[in-house]
Formats: sequence, structure tokens, C-alpha cells
Amino acid sequence: MQTTMKKTLLPGFTLFVFLAIFFNTSGCRSQKPPAESRQRDGREKVIGNRGGKLIYRLAAPPQTYNYLKASDEASLIVAFYLMGGRLIEFDHDTQTYVPALAESWTRSADGASIELTLRDGIKFSDGHPITAADVSFTMQALYDERTASPIFRDAMLIGARQIEVAELDSRRLRLTFPESVAVPENYLSNVAVLPKHVLQTEFNRAGLRDAYSLTADPQTVVTAGAFAAQAALPGERVTLKRNPHYWKKDAVKNSLPYLDQVIVEVISDANNAITRLRQGALDLFDRVRASDYVALRSKVEIARAFDLGPGLNTDHLWFNLNEVGPKGKAVVSPVKRAWFHDLRFRGAVSLAIDRPTLASITLQGLATPLAGFISPGNRAWALPLPAIAYDLEKARTLLREAGFVAQGNPEQPELRDANGNRVEVTLIVPSESQARVQIATVIQEDLARLGIKLQVVPLEFGEFQRRTTQTFEYEAALLGASASEPDPSTYANFLRSSSPTHQWHPKQPQPATDWEARIDELLAVQARESNPERRRETFNEVQRILAEQLPVIPIVARHSASVVNRRVRNYRPSVMMPYSLWNAEELFVDQP
Repeated sequence: MQTTMKKTLLPGFTLFVFLAIFFNTSGCRSQKPPAESRQRDGREKVIGNRGGKLIYRLAAPPQTYNYLKASDEASLIVAFYLMGGRLIEFDHDTQTYVPALAESWTRSADGASIELTLRDGIKFSDGHPITAADVSFTMQALYDERTASPIFRDAMLIGARQIEVAELDSRRLRLTFPESVAVPENYLSNVAVLPKHVLQTEFNRAGLRDAYSLTADPQTVVTAGAFAAQAALPGERVTLKRNPHYWKKDAVKNSLPYLDQVIVEVISDANNAITRLRQGALDLFDRVRASDYVALRSKVEIARAFDLGPGLNTDHLWFNLNEVGPKGKAVVSPVKRAWFHDLRFRGAVSLAIDRPTLASITLQGLATPLAGFISPGNRAWALPLPAIAYDLEKARTLLREAGFVAQGNPEQPELRDANGNRVEVTLIVPSESQARVQIATVIQEDLARLGIKLQVVPLEFGEFQRRTTQTFEYEAALLGASASEPDPSTYANFLRSSSPTHQWHPKQPQPATDWEARIDELLAVQARESNPERRRETFNEVQRILAEQLPVIPIVARHSASVVNRRVRNYRPSVMMPYSLWNAEELFVDQP
């Protein structure tokens, strides 16, 4: 599981660029493409054939069809990426923004507004036209506090202010930003258009807080994306069907998507997922365990395995720096709070983690040690920070400077603070992620060499999320962040002190520290800076501050490894969300 950053998101992605050749043919039947139309690495972009289904595995269940209410990766993949029709999209092949529901947009000279034009004749899944009024309604619902969007509202705020929308006619709109923005496409890519004619009544009644639940009648769930709701068994399976009114076509004008169905199966146990894949009962899943990737690559299987290198996802741990919980009650003891707020303590923990061994042995080479909060997979923006050394002696020195004392057997020391308190910390980790549980166990062993007693507690992700984002009843947590696009603005939710996804101390009324206040300032500067070099240096300063202050302790960026049944075609997996499904409308299956 990941905390997703969008404009934070859920956001920043880097990717290989794959040149593609369309194989043109008349009609919609698929033919074997000539050799020159195939990618040497097996990636392809050819004319597909209509029909069939694809079964995709998620480790945790989607919670909603309403992307505005999505707060977890599973819901985002289903509600936003598969069902959502966005104004513009991010092309993972070219790593550029491309027109989608909006066929064009023009930026004003001062960068403070844009005018966009919707495609002519686009429709929702029920056949109703998509107009400028639907875009305006979507923006209204997105910002409405009754909707309480946990990700998108904050991602679409600029300096705590909203983007204003004016309808010019049925196809044209003007979006006015509170100030000049460097990359307006970042904001347009967050807007998946909702049907005003379906949701207006619900919005008037109570916002869209309860709209499009998984238990809703699928016929009432109207979408603009490639797929629409067909059926759901909450916690187990979501079945999506082809949207017959989707606007995209292939190179010979066949309507997309090719697939009749995408079935999202919730399979929490990775062993079960691999078994089903080998039996042909599962077509595709992402972020495969290192051991499974190695096994699948070692012999010819029904499936192919791909290592795409470091993704934009990261693994890091943090200590709870909240002073009080939502009810004003202390959530961490004063003794431990003093440890956690001491940079020397956080620095010692960081130095005691053996990242190279963790990456090469524990994760079998499918990981890269991290030095900052941005994955090296984001080649466009990651600052090449110095590697964090594995240095127990330096860690011990920092602890002594902070008043800690190691007692007992040097081989099995017990660390105590200046007041004699035994240093014991409970680390929570999502139980669904075997890799993160493994990482936590290794860190437990590493910190024991300093005398720190670390208790690892795996929790079901819903409970993990409740503690880290709602009650704050925890001491330390191991998770990470997931970026959806490479641009710095996609990290804003994670970095901004007032954000609900500011992991170590969310929802701050005012920045709790001078360095957090400085980051808030830098985020505002980079968001409006049009000079690329000045913008880069601004974001580099943000990266240096976090590397110095260590509010999150970076561990590794696991590689993006995916497996796919050989019958799935046009498969071009990405290191960024939604991974193998970013071009779901183009995927098709060889028919028996």
C-alpha cells in the first residue's frame, strides 16, 4: 500500500520512452503484425481485436466508485484511472501531457488563466453529452467541503485558494488561477469530469460524500472514462464493462476500449495470486514480490515478468511528531515525543539502517537505496543527494550527544535516555505488504545493534490508515509515498504542512517548525515559477531540507516489477500509477 500523492500524488512519474508503430488493417479483427511493428523487449502498440476480459489483481479492495472520495491506491486505480474521463492525460510512453476530453487549451500571457475547448460530440457512459457545465459542476463538487475529498481538494488548491471556472459556451471554459502557475496541465490532469445531470441532486442534498458507493446500482454510476461499473462484491471483486460511448479510437478508427470487461480481483495473499496466474485464472498484476519475479524469470511460464527499474514509489519510515490527537489528547508519551523530535535521534536511526544489504539481499536486487524522499526513478527531478552511509559508530556518537547511553552486553546493548528510560518503539506497518513487513523486520535487527528495541506490528491497511491519518495513535510507521507524475507540484500534498497527507504531522494550522514553513514557501514559489532553472533550484532546496531534517527516513525505492499473461497484448507497463493499466483502453487479449 502507498500513501498516494496527486499534485503530490499521489504525483510525479518517470518512465522509459517506447516508440511505437501502429499496424494498420481494415476492420476491427486483429492480425499478426509484421516483425518490424513489434518492440524488441516485447512491448507493442498494434491494432487490437474487440472482446474478452482481463483479470487484474489488487492486494486491497477498492472502497468507492467516486474518485473524489478515494484515499487509497485501489480506489484511485478503479475510480480515477479506469472509470474517470480526464480533461488531459499523462502519456506514459512519451512522458508528456496529451489532450483527452479537452482537445486544446491556451495559456494566457501572464500564466494566470487558460481557455480550454472540449472535444465535439463526447458523451458519458449513458450517452448524455459532456459539456462545459459538467466540468464546472465537477470543479464545484471537488472543492465543496461537504464532499470532503481527501486528496483532490488539496491537490487543486493554489496557495489555499481555488481555481475559478467560467463557462464560455457549451464546449469552452476559462480557468483562472489565484496566481500564475508553472504547469497548468498538472491541475487539468486531476479533473475527471462528473455528470451534472446524474449527480446534481445528490450534490445539492449533501455534496457528493456518499455518491457512487460500491453498493450503488451500477446503472446509476455514469462515467466518462473507458470503463463503467457493471457489478461489485465489496472486498472481493469489482467488474467493469466497456463504455460504448468512450471517445478514443485506434489508428484505423475502431472504437476503444477493446476489452469488454476488466475484472479487478482482490487477492491479498501474493502466493495465491501467483498460483492463479500460473493457472491462467489471473492475467495481470503489478509490484510483484522479488522472489516471485526471480522465479518467473528463471523459466518459461504462461506469464512474462518485467523489471522496469525504480518506480516513483518509495519506502520510508517516520516517527509520530503530532503533539496531540484530534480530541486534544496527547498521543505519544512526553518521553518518546522528546526522542522523536530530536534530529540526532532520527539521524542515528537513519545511519543504522543497512540499505545496500536490504536492497541487494532482502529484496533480491529489486530495489535501490534511497537518500531522499524522491525515488531515483524520477530522473527529471530527483536531486542526486549523497548516499546515506551505514555507519553504526557515527549513529552511536549522535545518540551520546543527545544524552542516550548504551548499557549491558555490547553485543546485545540496551539503549536508555538521559533519564534512564529504556528506548523502546512500536513500528506499525501494513500487513498486506510482505515486502514492507520484511523491511521492518530487517530494520528491527539493525536498530537492535544500537540497543533500540523496535517492536514491529503489522496492521490491516484500513487500521494503519486510521491510526496515521485520523487518531494519530501510533509511535512510528513504515509506509512510503506514491507519485503519479514527475512534476514537483505532484508532491505538494505530501510536503505542505497543512495537508492531511503530511505524514509525520498532518493538518498543521501553522507550520510547526521553521523548516516546514520554509518548505511551504518554496512550494508556493515553484508552483508559479516559469523559469525552469529557478524552479529546479527551488525544488532542490526542498529536497535538501528534508534530507537534513529527516521527518521521513528514506529506505529504498523498490523496482516496479509486473507479470502478465502472454495472451495480453499492447502491454506497455509503467513505473507510475496506474502501472500496467495506464493504457487499459488499448489492451486486448488473444482469443482462443
